[in-house]
Amino acid sequence: ALALALLVRYGLGLTIANPTSYYLSCILVSMVFISIVEFFFVNLKDAGKFLAMLLLILQLTSCGGTFPMETVPKFFQILYPFMPMTYSVTLFKEAISGYDAATANHAALVLVLIFAGFTLLTALFSLGRKVHEQHQEPQLT
Repeated sequence: ALALALLVRYGLGLTIANPTSYYLSCILVSMVFISIVEFFFVNLKDAGKFLAMLLLILQLTSCGGTFPMETVPKFFQILYPFMPMTYSVTLFKEAISGYDAATANHAALVLVLIFAGFTLLTALFSLGRKVHEQHQEPQLT
């Protein structure tokens, strides 16, 4: 995350209003999406790969980063508040263009909650699978 952030900032010559927020945003967003992908891959195997790709595709249109939300179909406008990338885009906009602490803090809080939720779900599913496997092993006496 930091290597990409440095490359974008210095390689592309991007002027950043709040560099600290920018770097922290890169780290947080990276952690959030790694936790989501890990949940899908570890717990849902091949179906998880498909769902992770589907989530990415849905987010690209419904996050408000590429097109203004008023110009996209109603379906994507409904998805908008539920997509992690929505809050990632908001966080990056605040760090790069100008900094409104309330907006940035709200987006960061939502991303932290998403990260915590997916990390917890991954741990619970893994624990459940481990307990299930232990009960399936033949008991040696």
